Amino acid sequence: MRTKHKIVVVFAGVALLYGALILYAYLPTDTVSDPRLLAETDGRFITVGHTTIYYIQRGSGDPIVLIHGFGGSTFTWRNVLPQLAAHFTVFALDLPGFGLSDKPPRGDYSLGAQARCVLAWMDAVHLPRATLVGHSMGGVVAAYAAAYNPERVQKLVLVEPGFYHGRAPSFLRYLVFPLQRIFAKSFYTRTGRLKSLAPSFYNKQLITDDVLDGYCQAARTPHAVDALARMMETALEESYDDIPARINVPTLLVWSSHNKNNPLSDGERLAHEIKDARLIVIQDSGHYIQEEQPNALAIAVKKFVE
Repeated sequence: MRTKHKIVVVFAGVALLYGALILYAYLPTDTVSDPRLLAETDGRFITVGHTTIYYIQRGSGDPIVLIHGFGGSTFTWRNVLPQLAAHFTVFALDLPGFGLSDKPPRGDYSLGAQARCVLAWMDAVHLPRATLVGHSMGGVVAAYAAAYNPERVQKLVLVEPGFYHGRAPSFLRYLVFPLQRIFAKSFYTRTGRLKSLAPSFYNKQLITDDVLDGYCQAARTPHAVDALARMMETALEESYDDIPARINVPTLLVWSSHNKNNPLSDGERLAHEIKDARLIVIQDSGHYIQEEQPNALAIAVKKFVE
């Protein structure tokens, strides 16, 4: 009887813990009713298919589209965009599931789908062709677009694209409900964003409270946690090893001098796989080159595009 009683107690404890995890996972967060309340004064929203996309447009001249990485948004380009807008028409958009764009809880967040959305957004804003600049995950999205629709891409700038080490960690396949949602919820806290950003910065003093607030802004929009949990559920099976060999547009690869997770050897390998690609290295920076060396990145892009 004592053994049965202990088993009952253990199961009851596990059930209570599991119930508490579910309760925490679905506790409401502080969100705004309309993402427009968080937009820049010159920010714009446009419907692409069934998804509303947020973007910024500045400047005049040949068009450049800036595509952020995982967990990023138009915010990540705030120091680069004005410099490029002095010479070009510059667009920065929030991919579905990020920033102020829509976050369908059961959306398709594969990188191929993101690339198709970028191309559809270009149609919606009447942009037949442009130079695509993508950082990290956004670099892979831009590469997808260039590989499958080269006629839409004038030139391609890939800022440390995550081709070889950017995939979802394998532990995600072992996360059972509601752990994906709990991980997603913790990602959008200040502590969570600091843990994700700090390893990717060379100068960690640049990760100020304002920077953390900017990278946490998406958490204030509807379904942010739902969308991120969906990404975690579906991110493991995607493969894009064949994409670099399919790229046949002028390509600039931009790498940092201090990034152990995305080493320079990856850039050198990618430069061999992409036909006639050029590789440059930005000094005194980690993975977020647009944050740590925005001037150097803007100059490199300008020289390449002109």
